[in-house]
Amino acid sequence: MYYDIELLRKLDRVHPYPAKFPIDLAINYIDKYTEEGDSVFDPFVGSGTTLLAARVLKRSGFGTDINHIAILISVFKTLNLTQKDLAELKVFIDDFDSNSSKYIDETVRYHYPSMEHWFCDNAITVLSAIKNRISKIKTDSQKVFCNLVFSSIVNTVSNQESDTRYAAVEKSNLTITHITEVFIKKFNSVLTLLKDIAFEEDNAIQVKPFLQNAKKCDEVIKPNSIDLILTSPPYPNTYDYYLYHKHRMNWLGYDVKYSMDAEIGSRREFSSLKKPQEKFDDDLYEIFEACNKLLKNNGHVVIVMGDGRIQGKIYEAKTNIEKICSRLNWKLVDYYYTNLDDTSRSFQQSYRTKGKKEHVLTFKKEN
Repeated sequence: MYYDIELLRKLDRVHPYPAKFPIDLAINYIDKYTEEGDSVFDPFVGSGTTLLAARVLKRSGFGTDINHIAILISVFKTLNLTQKDLAELKVFIDDFDSNSSKYIDETVRYHYPSMEHWFCDNAITVLSAIKNRISKIKTDSQKVFCNLVFSSIVNTVSNQESDTRYAAVEKSNLTITHITEVFIKKFNSVLTLLKDIAFEEDNAIQVKPFLQNAKKCDEVIKPNSIDLILTSPPYPNTYDYYLYHKHRMNWLGYDVKYSMDAEIGSRREFSSLKKPQEKFDDDLYEIFEACNKLLKNNGHVVIVMGDGRIQGKIYEAKTNIEKICSRLNWKLVDYYYTNLDDTSRSFQQSYRTKGKKEHVLTFKKEN
């Protein structure tokens, strides 16, 4: 089956989402353990890499996540935009480009608590104008496209230092012209990318993410229907997904508290609330137990997970994942690791714990 891996890599990185595995890995494992028409599931769907790979390889792909931005990105990667959709999106952005000054002047500024700390006046003005224009769009798939582009630039034009540093800093280049150009440039680049990628659509397969706690994944996906689970659980006490996507969720009107309360493995849980390691292990077991109901006998489970640090001690992912999976009668059939210090690009060197590994464990569900 032909696909342009470079274009897929660009599409997979269309929206910032730290600590994600590459689409090359997803394609390799889906191709290795499934056939066309099989079904793949990712309980921590994140930015939808698993779903994109499943779509390309003509497998049905399903995913769950509790982060609204993860679902937005994943839905975007499952869109089937027609030539008419693409043409109308081009009209939309050309109109905004030509009339941005008018739309900015007449817009009502959006507001939520603490916004002024995280966004300068120019950013609030321009983002409000963009949000207002997107609200006029009637076609759901086109609105998903526009919201994806909008979400992708929110942190860039905010005072938030980066997607992995939640600190307010002053950015000197945030003029109205610059912010407007950032949106238009990103919109056109994503539009061009989709025009260059021609998916072979197959009505026999379904690719769909669900805003759902993975502990209840069996409520949205049929039991005994999944051939492969491919996922990357949160690395314990490493990252707060709800926090670093907080402004995106606020701008798009999503429920931040839902994502915060349902997130497992976050720094909030283990650094702020001082939860013990057992809390993380129990959460993972509960999720994998629900996943086990979906997985066919002799199906495979591929887990990509890095070590963490809880209460001053290294959380050895391989050891703990094996213990959890053995309770489900999942047998380890393949394993390798890389050193996180060699592969991670998401976090500043000064904030990393040395010696941690990223593990890729493959299990088989035995009868």
